[in-house]
Parts: sequence; C-alpha cells; structure tokens
Amino acid sequence: MPAPENVEIATFDGLKLAGHFYSAGSHQPCVIMSQGFSGLKEHFLPDYAQRFNEAGYSVLTYDNRCWGSSEGLPRNHVDPFLQLRDYVDAFDFATTLPSVDRTKIVFWGSSMSGGNVISAAAIEKRVCAVISQVPFVSGEQASQAFGPMHEIFLNERGAVRQGAAPTMVPVTAETVEEALSGTCKAILPDPDAVGFHAEMDRRGYKREKMATLQSALTMALHEPHAVIHRIAPIPLLMVLGSRDVTIPTRTQLAMYSKALEPKRLRIIKDAGHFDPYHGEAFEQNIQAQVDFLKEFV
Repeated sequence: MPAPENVEIATFDGLKLAGHFYSAGSHQPCVIMSQGFSGLKEHFLPDYAQRFNEAGYSVLTYDNRCWGSSEGLPRNHVDPFLQLRDYVDAFDFATTLPSVDRTKIVFWGSSMSGGNVISAAAIEKRVCAVISQVPFVSGEQASQAFGPMHEIFLNERGAVRQGAAPTMVPVTAETVEEALSGTCKAILPDPDAVGFHAEMDRRGYKREKMATLQSALTMALHEPHAVIHRIAPIPLLMVLGSRDVTIPTRTQLAMYSKALEPKRLRIIKDAGHFDPYHGEAFEQNIQAQVDFLKEFV
C-alpha cells in the first residue's frame, strides 16, 4: 500500500487535527476513522486502511484532539463531547478531497470512538453508514466503578481551573497482576490490555500510558446508548467481542437492541475488548466490516 498523504483537519474551535489519507482512487467512498481512548492513528488503523483500500474504499484517519500529532490542551485528555463533534469537522474535510465521493462517507470508531461515532451520526445525517467496534456505551455504567472518586474529580477540576497542572493517571494496568490486584488505579483496568500492549510493543508502536484524571469525569457524562435510535435510517454495524469486560458485552448488546433498522451485528467468539485489532479476531472483524460496506455503501 502506498504511503498515505499527510493532512490537517480544522476543527470548529480552531484546532488542527493531524491526519492520514489513504486514497483508493478517483471518486471512491471514504471511511473516516479515529482510535479509542488513548490510541493514535498509527495504532493498527493502517491495517484497516489497507484492507478497506483493497476493497475500493479510501480512508481518512486522524489523531483525536489532545493526542498524538493533533493540537489541543491539556495533553492526553479525552473529551468525548468535543471528539464526536470533531467527526463532523472530519466529514466536512473529507468532502473537500477531490478523490472522495461525498455521498458515500462512513463513520468508523472503536471503543471510546465507537461510542463517539454513534453520537456523531445521531446529528450528522450526511454519512451513509456507521461502523462501531466494541463501543463505549454509557457513562452512568462506567461511573459506577468510580464510587467516592466523584468528589476527587470535581475538586481536581476546580484546582486545574485555578492553574494547577492536571493530575495524570494510568490508562491501563501494565501487568496482569496489577489489573487483578483490586487496587489498580488505571482508568481501564482490563487484564487483556497487557497482551494488547505486548503486540503494540512488538510492532514498535509508541503508546501513551497516562491520561488526565478529568478524562474519567467526561466519560461519566457520555451516553451513546441514549441516542443510538436516532442513527436510522443510516445503516449501522456493531462488532463486539463475546467476552468483553472493559465494556461488558451484555451492555453493548443492550445498546444494539435500541438501534433501529437497518442494522447488523457481528459477535467475535472468545474475543475480549482488545482482540479485534490483530490476529485471527482482526481477520473475522475486518471481513465483517468489508461485507457490511459492500452491502450498504
């Protein structure tokens, strides 16, 4: 696959998001992709882009604001409300690319961005399809694990407003033992993340290990399940792992049940939250996604 073109996406509030454009030729459909909670555009997305290109779809990937090569402060901060709006700006940018068929633009997201594309498509009705992979479902459900931390989040917000540096916390556990210890302070304490990190390290990916504490507060307010019914009549594909514990499979299935037709569901057997990006789970995943695109786009 040829090297992608470096692009910059301007956001409504004046930031520049660093992106890559993988062209599949003249006047082709385009899949817009961003990574999950702490992921970067270089993390596994080129593998998806290659397979989408081979199927005849151009791809636009970008780093979420405050991450990677994109602008935004504080660094390593996740704000899904702003991220989902950035998908709208990415859509507008994609329509300016001469090689893109502006009537066939797809939103793609995974994990946190999987929830973001659901929320974005509820307002951005110009997209022709949505692919949501192991998506974030509900801040209410996520916040149940925070318990008494809510007061700490709010106190931290006040301190930052008055000039303090943001408190940084681990995104995931670094060892299985840490994840299972019962005292893990990571935002996503899933033991499966350890094997995922090993694959990233094997590939030579640079990964961010810390995020702002305030990212947890913004998560607690995000409710993609409340708007998923508004996507219709835009076709929706959800891809889930059968044993996801980061975002429990049952909660993803409950959200899927709220979506209206046309919709498609693919459950990858014996896959956890971090498995669909590589290996055999990726092969099953990407085939389901290409089949969905061929059906609807």
